[in-house]
Amino acid sequence: MSDIKNLRAELGRVNDLLADARAREVAAALARFKEEVELLGISEQEVRRALGYDRPARAPAKYYDPATGKKWSGKGARPKWLVGKRLEDYSIDAPQPQPWWPDEK
Repeated sequence: MSDIKNLRAELGRVNDLLADARAREVAAALARFKEEVELLGISEQEVRRALGYDRPARAPAKYYDPATGKKWSGKGARPKWLVGKRLEDYSIDAPQPQPWWPDEK
């Protein structure tokens, strides 16, 4: 049993050495990373995207279907709700129809 006690004690010392070495290497890596980020002017958002924590922003919607509330950015395949329809009629930036009769405002 004394062999097991000795081995466990030695394992504990090795784990402590390993934790200390890892902490030093992590600190050194983060310091290098910080230098590179500052040198290149990389933003926090760019770092988060590169590490996979944030997704790139979606393209803003250009078309809107008031009947269903669906939107489309104009990128990719045309959605089914727009097939055979004029894009101008569903454009979000389209000017609002003006009344054609004289006294209506």
